[in-house]
Amino acid sequence: MGQVQGTLDVTIIEGRNLKDQDIVGKNDAYVEVYLDKDYKQRTNIAKDTDNPTWNQKFTFNLQNKTDYLHLHVYDDDAVGRDSIGSAKIDLKKHVFGKECYNAWVTLPSMLGLRSKGEIHVIIKHHAKN
Repeated sequence: MGQVQGTLDVTIIEGRNLKDQDIVGKNDAYVEVYLDKDYKQRTNIAKDTDNPTWNQKFTFNLQNKTDYLHLHVYDDDAVGRDSIGSAKIDLKKHVFGKECYNAWVTLPSMLGLRSKGEIHVIIKHHAKN
């Protein structure tokens, strides 16, 4: 398929059933979104809920060979952050050449026994002419 150019609009809508290692209380969750580890964008922190709503849109410029969009969900903590879970979306398979990707993305647990929750994401690819 070669180089894919243009921009990617990524909207992080909401999360549901987010599971943290901390048993006590609810999550103060946020999502880090990136194509490239050197350029990460992140949502606001949704306080005290396991079913957060963010409704935040991010735009990424596509360059070089971009295959995946990475989502990493964290629980903001007094002493730093705890990872809730992460997922990656295969752009070639789900986004490029399609009108719009609108899906709940599962955050798999390490052993694949249970999910750590889901994030609702909408992605649109705007190709460069």
